[in-house]
Amino acid sequence: MGANERILLFIAIAFALFAAGRQWQRMADLWKGWRESVAAVPVRRKAAWGGVKTMIRVGLVAALVFWLVTNINYFM
Repeated sequence: MGANERILLFIAIAFALFAAGRQWQRMADLWKGWRESVAAVPVRRKAAWGGVKTMIRVGLVAALVFWLVTNINYFM
């Protein structure tokens, strides 16, 4: 193997290592984003259930007010 072939082999290995490093970095970034989004799920779930509970309370209060308004003549 001559000097030129060794240099070409070295360049080919360098390109392969560079491409593998880029793939590794992309995978690490995606994994980090996935972990952050999964960690945020319980917080979002808690906020969503808080909204549902508030809507139920408002609906019950509105039903009570509606019932009182429709039956006010009966009580008076």
